[in-house]
Amino acid sequence: MWAVQLVNWAYIVILARILSPSDYGLIGMASVPLGFSIVASECGIGNAVVMMLELTEDQISQLNTLAVVCGIFLFAISCLAAYPLGIFFRAPDLPMVVMVMSLALVITSFKIVPDGLLQRDLRFKLLAQIQATEAVIYGVVAITSALLGARYWSLAIANVASVTLSALLVLSIRRHAFAWPRIKDLRRSLVFSTHVLGLRVAWYWNCNADFAVVGRVLGKAALGTYSIAWNISQQPLQKLTDLVTRVVPAYFAKLHNDVAALRECVLMLTRTLALLTLPATLGLAVVADDFVTVVFGAKWNGAVLPLRMLALFAATRSITGFFVPLLNVVGQFRFAMWNHVLAALYFSVAFYFGSHWGVTGVALVWPLFYPCVALPLYLRVFKQIAPPWARYWECVRPALQASTMMVGAGILIRAVMPPSTSAVWRLVTVTVSGAAIYGVTLWVLHREELFRLYYLFLHRNKQPERSEVHPDTPCPEAV
Repeated sequence: MWAVQLVNWAYIVILARILSPSDYGLIGMASVPLGFSIVASECGIGNAVVMMLELTEDQISQLNTLAVVCGIFLFAISCLAAYPLGIFFRAPDLPMVVMVMSLALVITSFKIVPDGLLQRDLRFKLLAQIQATEAVIYGVVAITSALLGARYWSLAIANVASVTLSALLVLSIRRHAFAWPRIKDLRRSLVFSTHVLGLRVAWYWNCNADFAVVGRVLGKAALGTYSIAWNISQQPLQKLTDLVTRVVPAYFAKLHNDVAALRECVLMLTRTLALLTLPATLGLAVVADDFVTVVFGAKWNGAVLPLRMLALFAATRSITGFFVPLLNVVGQFRFAMWNHVLAALYFSVAFYFGSHWGVTGVALVWPLFYPCVALPLYLRVFKQIAPPWARYWECVRPALQASTMMVGAGILIRAVMPPSTSAVWRLVTVTVSGAAIYGVTLWVLHREELFRLYYLFLHRNKQPERSEVHPDTPCPEAV
């Protein structure tokens, strides 16, 4: 997955230098309704296959048919809605792009159940390899098409090509039979899927209402700028947290009757994610202006302030992303769904008022309002698994202290550097110095955390000596 991250960075930078903000804006407009359709087409079926271990083979076959029917139905709906969307966004080129990208709905529907079965079988190495191949194909097709002058079509074609390859790979490894759906056999799984679907739709709207508002109120170029800021801000944590949220449901499902094991998993995930994501996101906020100028070019300078706002939001989100799968496993899926439904309502209103201050005002909504989403999840998770607040704070404190030292040093170094210093030299100096200060702070104040990461990633089958870790905190391998 780290390799996928590097590939993503490479093609984002290359495409940003080839394409214009308007090209990105048009694809952003198409992605808002299409992403919603993809979430709806899944219907929570994949989550049901992963988490409901009691499903029979016949019930899984029925769900497989239902997933494909939903995909075809939503493809037809997307095609019918394409021209009204073009009128809404005042973009005459949009309808054809929506129709072409909607093909992904049908293609993806065939792999929903097989993909869920691979997750339930814990074949995550294989799934990561498929995702890596998909990312490489997307980048190759998008860059080749852009160099040939396809403009925004390069992103649409690459999306369909990568989804098709991913579906073919999954189906070649784990196909499943089809059966005619019978409601009486699927009643329990459909109730679960409905709540998961409601939650995912609400969260999807939270994450895309800003794109809809910017595209409608501020136009294609502004949406392209905002899209780049969003993509950059999420990159330091997206692949890691997406991987975690993809993996943990299957493990949580197997441990759902063991509260102590769930508690230790939550603490270990929090500790590890904080150490890896907080320095990346907060450091990005410090060097945002130089990073955008050096890597993407001056035409994207409008993304600097939104990037800083979104990086602060990403830092908070990084250690709460797995709360919803945990609540689903312990039977709190209704609470999680309604929490996100309410958030979708007030986020939409906030994005609209924020648009009066341009893309920066829209981006500012995320760090201001996301705590309103996260706090209820925190309280419900702590009620269900009851980890001591002191132990939770000990999981977050090392990364927070080291990141604070890093950010303070970065701001100080930027302040004392001469104004004539080039953006490239300033970016390199602050980045290297910040990384060094973060590492030194951890080594001096929290050396045991470095040992934890070392054993977690490089020596998974070997326990560290008890003297190397805090005596009150179990080793990750013990979980």
